[in-house]
Amino acid sequence: MLCHITRPDSVVLEVEVDPKANGEDILNKICQKMGIIEVDYFGLQFTGTKGESLWMNLRNRICQEVDCVSPCRLRLRVKFFVEPHLILQEQTRHLFLLHVKEELIKGSLRLDAEQAIELCALLAQAEFGDYKQNTAKYCYSQIYGQDPSHDIFNIIFLKHKSLEGVSQASAEYQALQLVSSLTYYGVEWHSARDSEGQELLIGVGQEGLFVCKSDFTSIERLMYPVIQMATQSGRNVYVTITKDNGDSVVLLFKFISPSAANGLYRAITEIHAFYRCDTVMSTVKMQYSRDFKGHLASLFLNESIDLGKRYIFDIQRTSKEVYDRTRRALFNAGVSVNGRGISRSPLRQTKVDREERMCVDCRETHVLKEKLQRLQEALTCALCCEQEISAAFCPCGHMFCCYNCASQLQCCPVCRAEVDRVQHVYLPTCASLLGLAEAKTTTSSVPKRTGISEDCANKENACQM
Repeated sequence: MLCHITRPDSVVLEVEVDPKANGEDILNKICQKMGIIEVDYFGLQFTGTKGESLWMNLRNRICQEVDCVSPCRLRLRVKFFVEPHLILQEQTRHLFLLHVKEELIKGSLRLDAEQAIELCALLAQAEFGDYKQNTAKYCYSQIYGQDPSHDIFNIIFLKHKSLEGVSQASAEYQALQLVSSLTYYGVEWHSARDSEGQELLIGVGQEGLFVCKSDFTSIERLMYPVIQMATQSGRNVYVTITKDNGDSVVLLFKFISPSAANGLYRAITEIHAFYRCDTVMSTVKMQYSRDFKGHLASLFLNESIDLGKRYIFDIQRTSKEVYDRTRRALFNAGVSVNGRGISRSPLRQTKVDREERMCVDCRETHVLKEKLQRLQEALTCALCCEQEISAAFCPCGHMFCCYNCASQLQCCPVCRAEVDRVQHVYLPTCASLLGLAEAKTTTSSVPKRTGISEDCANKENACQM
């Protein structure tokens, strides 16, 4: 089955999977293509039959979530936003920033004048590098849909020039830091109506729910501690909250389809578990429903049968677990992490340096062996090629062979001078040279004896003499 995945920057990636595969197979292949390990922060969205944006449940089969029409069109989006210092890969941080730009264009994230100037300068530095004409103006127009005024443009221009030399990764990190301080950073929005039919936007974030008007004007904020329960029934979602006086109140939110209602129900459960829990409880992981065929099979065959099983939630790790898992994966891959990016692990760097030093030592040892071999050949008798040189011809003084071979010659093989006599000489033997070299190699790694031990050794040698 062919799948077209659209990234936040509108780049379309193509992968091919088995139609019977789960949704996580698509996500894993896409992230593998981009070199992303922090897969749990992302999800795949598709458009429902009534135009609503829905998250694919990655634990279910693709055919259970979308129509198996080739190519299957999905969108890669950030599902769980975390603080910039918790993002360990530059590729992940880049996709976060692309998604944030979409939210800025949509209007869900709002900046004051000073923040807008700083963000536009950082985005221009991240996208275009050091200042060039109209780069900052382009970023402002891209976000706000209009050209900046002359005064604002001059301020952005000066701010962008002050960022000269800042790398793309550093500029993106600073931009995310700025945006992460905004109120609605990482909030997932759902269009709904209240019991009176008024259009609302329900935002689900790290701290709780935001109930806003269609222009993102805040109406009410519901923190997770006051939310007792959230349930879904058809196209409606019921949220039970506790008021300050202790009374329980049920809020009704109506959606255009059961799938859209299920989207809010899933978001409340999954986002709460991801940000506020140490681990995902098994009651959340194992919650599922069955179709009619699967229900009949479970009644007459076996309750644990997987036929027709469809999981409600696809969250499997919390933010803490994702962070720890990514650190271990990067460490095993030989990289260390810091707040702003990744670099080679000091342990792995030491290992690489050690291997390089070993290679250098091996080359030096090979050169020394060749020199020693040439020296040994030079000290060997050129006639018998067995004994070492031990004779000198007189009166020419040439040394060419051993004493036995020299005694049999009447003229010098080098200069052809007559030999009056052969003088026995005593040169350092190859064995002694080899022994000296081995002794130097051995003693170089042993510290020299000093003090009392050395004095005792000298006295012992004197007594032996």
